[in-house]
Amino acid sequence: MNLNQLYYFRTLAEFQHYTKAAAHLYISQPSLSNAMKSLEKELGCVLFEKTGRNVKLTEYGRMFYNTTCSTLNILDEGKTELAQKIKRDAGIINIACIPTSIGTRLPKLIKDFQEKNTKSPYFILHDAFSLPILDGLTNGKYDIGICSRDLHYQELSFIPLFSEKIMVIVPPTHPLAAKKKLTPSMLRHYNLITYSEKTPIGASVRHELNAKCPNLTFAESYDGEIAIAGQVVENNDVGIVADTVLVNSFNVVKVPLAVPSDTRTVYIAYNHTRQIAPTLQAFIDYIQSTNAQHYTTV
Repeated sequence: MNLNQLYYFRTLAEFQHYTKAAAHLYISQPSLSNAMKSLEKELGCVLFEKTGRNVKLTEYGRMFYNTTCSTLNILDEGKTELAQKIKRDAGIINIACIPTSIGTRLPKLIKDFQEKNTKSPYFILHDAFSLPILDGLTNGKYDIGICSRDLHYQELSFIPLFSEKIMVIVPPTHPLAAKKKLTPSMLRHYNLITYSEKTPIGASVRHELNAKCPNLTFAESYDGEIAIAGQVVENNDVGIVADTVLVNSFNVVKVPLAVPSDTRTVYIAYNHTRQIAPTLQAFIDYIQSTNAQHYTTV
């Protein structure tokens, strides 16, 4: 029995189809079939039975599946911890950042830290949206993130970094373009485009809007400012976005929206349940000591 056989077995058990499982594993179907026959021979039992074109686990297979999953999960956790240890010893910090800040605030934050610390780590930057960043912090892919906060991630700590104003964006010819400021109730008769409510910023924006005007109409939702602004320009729609540099490349008028100033807050996030390297702790301490005041503007 070897490690590949265990991975193959788990994948086949989950797909319940030799062709699909083989494609997922990037091996040929005969190779997968031979590996399973060899495993069954070694264990002395039948692990799968055919059901039409599919296969399903036998009673023996279900027992072995539970053991296999536990074993591989422990092994994967060990590999992750080892990789994290190697990274820490090498002085490497993987930092993930939302697209709106990876080219503006983040470089300045890192540069200022490096100027004040002679033993500065090497930063590897990753561009991602908030939810993938939070997942990456949870599973050890990233060491630190700049993203929205989601309190469902209880193993993560969040340090406020900066806030962004919430704006209504419309084409220059739109009736709302002449307004100096808007309230949620003034948007009642328009179909609105904003962030998906599945995202932290989308949930926050919708919560504040519904608290002030519960009968607003949301026509469409997107993950980021580029998609929202693009729809506004092409379809003469009304968008609600954070005031980021990504909006500036579109021919739209930005009108301030009367919602709390902390509706859109961006945080430094890290996993406090994992061992934190001294270099990473120094970076976190630096952010806390500056209280992020220097980074409230670009």
